[in-house]
Amino acid sequence: MNSAALPMNPVVSLWQNLHSRLLFKFVLPQLQSVELEGVKLDVSGLSSLMKNHIRTGRYEVQERRIAQRVLTKNDVVLELGGAIGFIGLFCRQQIGVKHHFSVEANPNTLKLLQRNYALNGLKPDAIHAAAAAENGEITLDIGGEFWENSVLKTDRTATTITVPALSLKSLVALMPESPTTLICDIEGAEQYLDFSQLPASVTKIIIELHPEMTGQQTVNEIVAGLEALGFKTMVETDGTWFLAR
Repeated sequence: MNSAALPMNPVVSLWQNLHSRLLFKFVLPQLQSVELEGVKLDVSGLSSLMKNHIRTGRYEVQERRIAQRVLTKNDVVLELGGAIGFIGLFCRQQIGVKHHFSVEANPNTLKLLQRNYALNGLKPDAIHAAAAAENGEITLDIGGEFWENSVLKTDRTATTITVPALSLKSLVALMPESPTTLICDIEGAEQYLDFSQLPASVTKIIIELHPEMTGQQTVNEIVAGLEALGFKTMVETDGTWFLAR
């Protein structure tokens, strides 16, 4: 008999349900900080759902695994969507990349990124801006969890703010030296970027694509566009891609 087909023990099921309710009602609301992959994170202002996601190691799983495999101490990283700073801190502390430059559109999330760097005894090289096709301003939807922030209007009840927008060319110009790697997780806004503005020094791209937000056709077009620039898909797992040239 296939053990996977056996029903769950009702006592076990009851205990798991009780444990989950107690966790979310009493434990997680009091949780102030978490350490993930050696990175200390201030989670005091996050929802219990996000706290649990980070606490159980499910946060940015694919990005950090790919980064661990493909980045070296010689890499200079341009990260679009710095979020709470975890990927940048992971790249600096665990991989030891040469430089890491973060771009974060939500000013509140940027403040959390800065707190997390301070918590780890580091200073970020980060700016408040949204990556876009050209310089200007852009409207950002900041409803829900921080990772749901998007230039795509996904929630009619969400708060919107206007933020500075910078092209890839302009962002690269702000860096102390040309990047070798692009890390991009900007919740659907990747469809608006002009990747041809990336310098030839960029030979690695780690990018999260969002077919549920942009449609699969747009995802296909983004990948085809990167391939036309000489990139080749090396890994694709759970919506996170690694391309190299």
